[in-house]
This record gives sequence, C-alpha cells and structure tokens, in this order.
Amino acid sequence: MNASSLIDLWDRRLAGRSAPALLAPDGSVLRTWDGIEAEARLLENRLGAAASPVLLRLPNHPSFPAALLAAWRCRRAVVLVDAGLGASAVEEIARRTGAGVEVSCEREGLCFETLPGGEAPPDGVCLFKVTSGTTSLPQVVPFRAGHLLADCRNICRTMGLTAADRNFGVVAFTHSYGFSNLILPLLCEGIPLVVSNDALPRAVQAGLSQTGATVLPLVPAMFRALLAVEELPATLRLCISAGAPLDAGMAAEFRRKFGRKIHSFYGASECGGICYDGSGDEVAETGFVGRPMDGVRIEEVGEGRIRIFSEAVALEGGVFEPSDLLKESEAGFRIVGRVADVINVAGKKVSPGEVETVLLAMPGVREAVVLGVGRPPHGERVAALVVAEGPLEAEQIRSFCAQHLAGWQVPREVRFVEEIPVNARGKVSRRDLAALF
Repeated sequence: MNASSLIDLWDRRLAGRSAPALLAPDGSVLRTWDGIEAEARLLENRLGAAASPVLLRLPNHPSFPAALLAAWRCRRAVVLVDAGLGASAVEEIARRTGAGVEVSCEREGLCFETLPGGEAPPDGVCLFKVTSGTTSLPQVVPFRAGHLLADCRNICRTMGLTAADRNFGVVAFTHSYGFSNLILPLLCEGIPLVVSNDALPRAVQAGLSQTGATVLPLVPAMFRALLAVEELPATLRLCISAGAPLDAGMAAEFRRKFGRKIHSFYGASECGGICYDGSGDEVAETGFVGRPMDGVRIEEVGEGRIRIFSEAVALEGGVFEPSDLLKESEAGFRIVGRVADVINVAGKKVSPGEVETVLLAMPGVREAVVLGVGRPPHGERVAALVVAEGPLEAEQIRSFCAQHLAGWQVPREVRFVEEIPVNARGKVSRRDLAALF
C-alpha cells in the first residue's frame, strides 16, 4: 500500500501550522493543523504496521483526519464504512477487504477492535469506498493515491475552492461525497472544516453563523429542510447539492428566499466528481447537473448511457460507465433516470424521469417520484408518489399526464404523501418505495 504522495503533500504544506483546521459548530477550535499531526502520530502507535486494511467506521468526528493519516503512515489501506451500517453488512465488508482492525467511537474516545484480517490489498491501493447500494448490494471500490488527488484537484478547481474557504461538514465523511468534498480538500488543499453531526435546519443555520463557513455541501433533502429558517449568514458564498437529483422548484424557492443559487454536483463513488453546474443561471429542470468538471471527459454511448474518462476513475483503464441515464442540452447534462429504474410496461420502456418531469410541471405538485410496481407474469405498472401543495385527486393527475404522455406512460396508481422518504444518504430508493404499493 502506498499513500506516500498524500502524506508528502500533507507534510509539505500543512503539518506544523498552528492555525485552526477543525472547528465545532459553535466556532470553538477542535484541532489545529499541528494538532491533527500530533494526534495522528499517537494513533500510529495504536494501529501498528500490518498488511491488513483499517476499517474506519466513524461519524463526523474530529479524530477522523488523524485516523486516516495514521493508517496511511502505517502503510495500511483504509475502508470507509457508514457509522450506521448494520453489523452483518460491516462483517461482510470487512471480510471482502481483509480488514484487520476496526476503528469506531464511543462517546468522545476511539475504539479499536481486532478483526480476522486477510491478504494485503492490491499494490498501491490506499482506500476502499463502499457504494450506496441504492439499486443493488453495496460494492467495495479500491482507490490509489493518484485517483484521490485527481478527484480533489478536479473538485477544487471546478468549484473554485481555496484555503480561504471554510467547509461546513454535516454530510457524512465516510460517504464518497463527504470524503471528496470535505476530507480531501482539508488534507490536500488546507481548507478548514467545521465538524457537525446535526443536520437539523436551525443547527445548520447556527453553525454557519458561528463559524463563518463559506461553503455548504448538502443533499437536496437537507436544503429543502433549510427553507424552514429565516435567513442565512452573509459569509456563506457557495451552496452545493449532490447525492440525488436537485428539484428545480425547490431550488427556485431557495434562491428567492435566501438570494443564493444551489449548485448541482454529480458524481459517483467509482470515479468521484463528474459534472457541476457552476453557472449563475436559474435551475430550469429537475436533475440538471451542468457540464463536465475540469479533468473529466464524457462520451455518450446511446439511449442515455455515458462513459466517464478521468484520472480519478478507480477502475482499470480510467473509464467508468454509470447506471444513471443522462440527457445533454446546450446548457449541460440532466439526470433522467437509472438503467435499473426503467419500467417495462408490456414490452414498452418507460423512463421514470420523463414522467416525473411532466408531474412536476403540473400546478399543485411539489414533489413526485415515479416507479414500477408489480412483477411477472402480470408485468409492471407505472406508479407515482406525489407531494401536493393543495387538494388534488389521483384522476386529475392521470388526466394531466395523459395530455403530455403516451398512454402506457401514465401512472396507473397514485399515492399522496406528506414527503418523499429518502435513505441515510439523502437518496430516493425506488426499490424501497415500491413496497408502499
């Protein structure tokens, strides 16, 4: 395992500085740069040199960066695992990666648990990300230092992030989004980080005000919840949304209320950042993600499928083909669905994203998710979950859709809900929502 380029970058640019690096939401200093370094040196002694990876299962914790550095200094790969993941899933990930120790936390302290361990990872692998498992079982993706550095460079250059910024970190550090947008910029670019585990709207508002944070990465559901507060501090200059398609109506409401655009960011665990909407224009369509990021090239391969070419792609050959279906316009790309989400209605393919676009254009519809329900031999039916702003009937929705869609695309079943359920990563799981029908 070789993360020497990451360690060298840290040593050369950041270690030994006495300025604040990690802050609590109340503005107090949790760690200085040299404080992270000192903690990492202590944790090295606890981890020790070994071939087996370190399974890092922490919430957003001030010891997270030091534990990462310590593992890399011990020449051990790190496996990022959601702190809320179930025991059986954690055991399976540990088995597949050959992890020899698990680092978690109890109250304020770190806990170290010895695991069975296994063979060393492939040469050069320093990190394993675990995919969200939205449409299948979670997958383990190995990364080398060059992939991580390329992703960090692409993100910071495209978004204009510098050491003068201050990231507000409430998105989980163990998720690909949080790791790429918060942890890597901290370690590689010296961008200070606010460490928070409280995503409640007033907690986020108070944290932004008390820390002077300038950049706020969230998932769409968190931005929607933030509409409940009255104002946001003037120090906040950039709002970034990722993890799920951004709803255009919500983005417009956010801009009217706070005078700030929510910039869509699209990426994948396997390759890091892909697209970013860096324009100042209004978000015209739900799911719009902008243009390819610096260092990323996109090739369309037909029927909405794309290929990603980037130095940040973890797979062999530097090429990745995501499951998402995208449509390009002059302004950029828009997510219109996923391959696994396409609904088969008597042999005809229905894209949920196309139906959702029509539903969201209907007066009185605030949110909508379309999915396929039913199984062979009877086939799938188109169903819709709808959040309405006022009195609406299912027949009204079907009638509106019939004016803009082919008959087989019109939802046969409509359920009204107060909000669209999302998982811990802020994503909509159509597979889980189908159970409501």
